[in-house]
Amino acid sequence: MKNDFVISLNEGRAYRIPMTVTTTYAYLQQGRFVGYAVCPRCKITLEREYQRYCDRCGQALDWHDYSHSWVVYILPG
Repeated sequence: MKNDFVISLNEGRAYRIPMTVTTTYAYLQQGRFVGYAVCPRCKITLEREYQRYCDRCGQALDWHDYSHSWVVYILPG
């Protein structure tokens, strides 16, 4: 039981170590593609670029290589 506590404590600290944002989802909106960055932990689109933490899971984010992120095009239907 003591080891379970240590593992959960380490997992809680892992959110404080920034993960690099490497993916952008591009959605077709009004005839053009609009891109949204994706949280590397929960895989949900972020509301704003260059925010320090994911507003859903709390993961710290690192944007240093975002200009080279993968773009995934999401088509309707």
